[in-house]
Amino acid sequence: MKLKIITLSKDLLLSILLGIGQFASAYELVCPELVKVKADTPELEIVPQNWEVSEYKDTLLRLDGAGVYSGKPVDLAQLKPEPTVVKGKKHYPAWEVDSKLDVDGVGFWLSCSYNHNQVQLTRRIDSTMKVCWTVYSKDSQGGLLAKLKCQ
Repeated sequence: MKLKIITLSKDLLLSILLGIGQFASAYELVCPELVKVKADTPELEIVPQNWEVSEYKDTLLRLDGAGVYSGKPVDLAQLKPEPTVVKGKKHYPAWEVDSKLDVDGVGFWLSCSYNHNQVQLTRRIDSTMKVCWTVYSKDSQGGLLAKLKCQ
């Protein structure tokens, strides 16, 4: 009976180690393909005389791009993509996101853009990653899909 328990423990340990190895080498962030914007009246700092601000209705906005930033995207420090080779395969667009390059300690961020930046969803990239690249595809209706893969 002891032998069986030890064997199960080895199998469990092997499964855990394989799982950790796969997780460490495969990191992905997937941009949501749609966001729903609720109806509202935009707030303008100054409304020109004899004009009024029109409301907009609930609307779905489709993903139209993704980019990587140094720090939160609101600070506008978008990184320039460069071609890169990972495991013999060329990727573009790609970005170096090594924490050694993060001299300000602000991290690297993914931004998913909707309707030409009318809305952005942002997420910090894991600081253990060294390089990331975007994989674009289309859904069944021709809408853009984007995922950021990193190592």
